[in-house]
Amino acid sequence: MIPVTVAAKNEERALGPCLDALLASARHAAQRGFRCEIEVVLDDCTDGTEAVARARGVATRRSSGGKVEAQRAGLRSGPFQIFVDADVLVTPPTLAALARTMLARPELAVASPPRLPLPPVARGRLARALHVYNRERGFSSQRTWFNGKCFAIRGWDVPTRAELAPRIARLPRDRFYDYAAGMRVDDIYLSRRIVAERGPQALAEAAEGCVYFRAPETLRGMYRYYRRMRMELERCSALFPELDAAHRRFGARRPDRLAAAPLADRIAYREFQLALAVCRVGYRLERWYYRYLARRTCPAWPPVEETKCSLATVIPG
Repeated sequence: MIPVTVAAKNEERALGPCLDALLASARHAAQRGFRCEIEVVLDDCTDGTEAVARARGVATRRSSGGKVEAQRAGLRSGPFQIFVDADVLVTPPTLAALARTMLARPELAVASPPRLPLPPVARGRLARALHVYNRERGFSSQRTWFNGKCFAIRGWDVPTRAELAPRIARLPRDRFYDYAAGMRVDDIYLSRRIVAERGPQALAEAAEGCVYFRAPETLRGMYRYYRRMRMELERCSALFPELDAAHRRFGARRPDRLAAAPLADRIAYREFQLALAVCRVGYRLERWYYRYLARRTCPAWPPVEETKCSLATVIPG
């Protein structure tokens, strides 16, 4: 039995299609000899997320404290665990491909499927630019760790907020970085730790399957998503400075493919880069404001609403 944990916080709009896709993938896996048991962990949910899961016959349990606490609540016995975000779609071969990869290669710590953005709902140049960037993973060489939206892992271990308390206590108070908020983006910490301990060969991408996600499509959504990632990267460096050396040294690098891309895609990528420059400036200004002018702490995790709705019920072919 392979446990599949879906940590969900107020995801009633996206969870239905997510579970429908997961259940289809679990049936596909069962036909190939892999029995997957799906469970939704309700992370302080106040909406109808639980009803959506129960309507599909999926077991639920409640948790409190954040994503890491929810993931820990969902861990059960098995050779490895699979974690899936509540706002994504997996293709039918995905769960079987992850199981096959992990069982065939016991040296792996993590296997994840490729990820692709769903076609944009919004119209306009920026929506297309963001779609092209996410579809092509930025065209250029970059540090690529594992796909945190859907992954199989051996020996999952991410510290909870209570376990982080001694490290948090050593850091200065900061109105911009809410160090006491706990780990929100678990794959950043896990990637750095696994690579530091075992090298990049401990991470692999499955040959089959895919996970689709809804990417930001507006400048506001792009900025909020960018700010999340930057804040979590910098918080992780402050909380775990011993992992920085491995983060800088290792990474799966890909050749630059921009020059060979169609002209329309090259233009879209340049438009993305311009929007990214705006986000970088905005981030610096906001950090300066909260550190030197504001009297309250920066809201660390504002919602990116456009990534939570309009989740396709049919996976692109």
